[in-house]
Amino acid sequence: MKFFKRSLVALGLAATLPTVVFASLGVFYLLRIERERVESATLARAAHTMALIESRTQRDLAVLDTLSGTNSIQAGNWPAFQARAEGILASNPDWKAIVIFDASQMQQVFPGPPAPAAPVHLEPITQVVGTATEAVGQLERGDPDIVWIYSPVREGDGARYVLAAAVRTDVFKAILTAMAPSHSRAALVDQRGSFIARSRAYETRVGTPAVRFVRKALRQARNGLYPGETRGGTKNYTAFHASERIPWSTHIAVPASAIDSPTAWSIAVAALAGLGAMLLASVLVVLVLRDMAERRRADEALRQSQKMEAVGQLTGGIAHDFNNLLTAIIGSLDMIHSRAGGDERLRRSAANALEAARRGAKLAAQLLAFSRTQRMAVRRIDLRQLLNGMSGLLTQSVGPSIRVEVAIDEDAASIVSDANQLELALLNLAVNARDAMNGSGTLTITAKRATKVDRSLPPGDYVDLEVCDTGTGMSDEVRARAIEPFFTTKPTGQGTGLGLSQVYAVARESGGALSIENGPRGGTVVRLTLRRAVETTAPPMTRPSTGISKPLPASGTESRTSVLVVDDDRLVRRFMAESLKAQGYQVVDVPDGQSAIERLQESAFDLLIADFAMPGMNGAELARMAREMQPDLRILIVSGYADSNALQAAVGNAPQLRKPFDTAELQAAVKALLEEKG
Repeated sequence: MKFFKRSLVALGLAATLPTVVFASLGVFYLLRIERERVESATLARAAHTMALIESRTQRDLAVLDTLSGTNSIQAGNWPAFQARAEGILASNPDWKAIVIFDASQMQQVFPGPPAPAAPVHLEPITQVVGTATEAVGQLERGDPDIVWIYSPVREGDGARYVLAAAVRTDVFKAILTAMAPSHSRAALVDQRGSFIARSRAYETRVGTPAVRFVRKALRQARNGLYPGETRGGTKNYTAFHASERIPWSTHIAVPASAIDSPTAWSIAVAALAGLGAMLLASVLVVLVLRDMAERRRADEALRQSQKMEAVGQLTGGIAHDFNNLLTAIIGSLDMIHSRAGGDERLRRSAANALEAARRGAKLAAQLLAFSRTQRMAVRRIDLRQLLNGMSGLLTQSVGPSIRVEVAIDEDAASIVSDANQLELALLNLAVNARDAMNGSGTLTITAKRATKVDRSLPPGDYVDLEVCDTGTGMSDEVRARAIEPFFTTKPTGQGTGLGLSQVYAVARESGGALSIENGPRGGTVVRLTLRRAVETTAPPMTRPSTGISKPLPASGTESRTSVLVVDDDRLVRRFMAESLKAQGYQVVDVPDGQSAIERLQESAFDLLIADFAMPGMNGAELARMAREMQPDLRILIVSGYADSNALQAAVGNAPQLRKPFDTAELQAAVKALLEEKG
């Protein structure tokens, strides 16, 4: 046991190490994922900002290109163009001025008289004339700051004039400010590495060269992320994106802390992960200990269940032969008794033997209830008769040192349930009470009208059938789990934990409920609340009589009725044939299904009596084939098969007679079937 516990502790400690490792890796990857998320978001913001600036610049260039096609420009009629230019400026408040240059003379021709072009215009004019496409010029400081854009006034394959517009940089500052998060800063940089617009320090930094980190990044790539430092010494990371259409790039800087998470936070997370790992290891040890205990109990319960299943299968296998023997014995003794005539001694001996055989049949039925799942035959039961019939078995089950007291109220004597299953339930409760009382005490079984009924039950009259002992009782925890399958407080090997589960199932299947309480004398009271039988309920279920049944009188039609008896057991077959012949029926008996088919092909019969379990063709298969050959044939299935559910599934609703039976029962079943079909 100590080694077992040490192994579990080692297992818990071993589980701690990978947990800590995985927790550390989890922290690392979380930090990495968070860093990548911030980087991706910043890069995407820089690209989006550049797209907005591109879109705005391309719109201005498109307006300028449309304006270049004006007839007054083509004709050089500047006074006429004046009105058009004023209208364009009025509709574009972000434009400060519109000018026109003579491409060949490199001089400004509008507005005013021709004058040499300023140096700031010479390079972009040359570019526009050489490529015959639009161009973006440099920043020009002033009030306000402007950026020039240029568009050719095309003439053939060349450009005669160049049209230029001065765009206020305030429009770019507004875009940068809107796109930059509160903790970051954004800038627009030209191809020379100078600021065109900024979201912060606009007045002091626009037009000045950017820091070396910016210029270095622009020389190496068109977009990406680079570490940097402001002129004030603040470290940051900057995402940049250079445009493919215009010679500008956008830069968005975020504090280094947004990407490089603090070391203290990482240490705190790692410490929490380690603490969680230790806690998990502790919980794991507790759970494993509990799981191992539960597994041992479950394995023991499984072994007990498998043992019961093996016993059940063995009992079910011999049930057919056992019931065949009882049928032959009871039937033969019944015939001896009926033919004894005036020999009173022989009649008395036959009656005693019949009583013993029927007790054996009753004992067999009680034992077979343990073997397989029986289909509940719910009907009216007389509790007094039921308890009188099982008093001997009940007394033997609890032992001579326990006094059994039974008190059944007059108005609570009739209930609705399954007699066999209720007997088994009462026996289970009696055995549990015996164990709780350590073999000495008082077992009380009472029945009275129920005054308080469980709300889950439908309205109606109910009876409280109580089994009370003077034992040690149950704790609240045990009582709460008492009806769970395989739950038991008995030592290993002395209980399966299925007894109270079976009692609960009987109560529920009977339309009632089960409750467990502490008894008035310190023991336990198990209460079965069952439906009370009313006058319209089916006749009460009675136990097989130990007396002699009388054969039914002949009706006079038996001699005209032909019966085919099929049973593989020679003694049972002979008993059924002799009993029916004694009543005057025309009887043919055969040992198997194939012989029966041959007889049915040769002659017509009024009734087929077939055993269910036979080698080769069973009774259900024979019945189906016989019905196809003779549709009007009456069929009665007799069986000593133990499993009611399996038998019901095979034969369906076909009339059945369960073994063992006597002459009167056989004759009654045959007569009822012939009259019903007649």
